[in-house]
Amino acid sequence: MTSYPTSPLPADSLEQLNWMSGAWIEDTDLRRCEEIWSTVDAHTLMGMFRWISDDDLSFYEFMVIKVTDTGAELHVKHFHPTLVAWEEKDRFQAFVLTELDSHHAVFAAVPEPEVSDVTGGWLVYELTDENHLEVRLIEASEDVKLTFQFVREA
Repeated sequence: MTSYPTSPLPADSLEQLNWMSGAWIEDTDLRRCEEIWSTVDAHTLMGMFRWISDDDLSFYEFMVIKVTDTGAELHVKHFHPTLVAWEEKDRFQAFVLTELDSHHAVFAAVPEPEVSDVTGGWLVYELTDENHLEVRLIEASEDVKLTFQFVREA
């Protein structure tokens, strides 16, 4: 039994995700990561992410959370520093919203083995206080692969 949910939540609104909105920065000795989320508009949230290591850009992501017939989905498209997409032009990594409250959201990966090395797992967003956002990438084995400790940019 997994401790992370995998069934999509029904969703007709994304207003409960507005706590993700804003500019978030993680700046450590190993990396500088930035994640920026819009507020909800036209039934979507739009996000951008960039990862910088040793003063060089590693990659970008463009993200959209939208309401679908089965619930809310997070779509992520990755780009090399030259803006060449990792995924084929009509592909993206998909996640479905499986858990949500006023400061916590869990998205389960939708595996597409032919186009992605993600074979399951979760993205967990948690607002630990008004100015701190923790994002965890969790593998299908439930091992935490990566954790970001973001601070809200003033």
